[in-house]
Amino acid sequence: MANIQKPNSDITDIVGFLQNGGKLKPFLKDIFLIKTYVAGLDYIDYIDDIFPIIKVRDKLDLLREASNEYDKHAILVKYNGQKIGYVPRKDNYVLSKLMDGGKELYGVVVSFGVDEVYEGYEIKFINFKIFLKES
Repeated sequence: MANIQKPNSDITDIVGFLQNGGKLKPFLKDIFLIKTYVAGLDYIDYIDDIFPIIKVRDKLDLLREASNEYDKHAILVKYNGQKIGYVPRKDNYVLSKLMDGGKELYGVVVSFGVDEVYEGYEIKFINFKIFLKES
């Protein structure tokens, strides 16, 4: 029995912390889920007013729009309280389920601009990352 040694590891430190009433928080920062783009920018009449003020790292609000007649998993994207489009249909199924389950999601702008000009028409884009807010 004299050869038995107490393990010296992070696990023993954590067990001791918990035994003394400590509580662990699973994540210390919000969780990155996916990088995507804002769909439907072309349908927003005031998008030309928003583009000059948008910046990289700006927050985008994501709101569930379950009553959307075109997509029952729709997630609305807002910038400074104004609708700018939607999370693309190809990306919204799992995200909508998280939101329906009470999880809070938000976006952060990573890039934006004009992708190309086609017959005098500018094609604008906003790329963003979606995060799960850890509360």
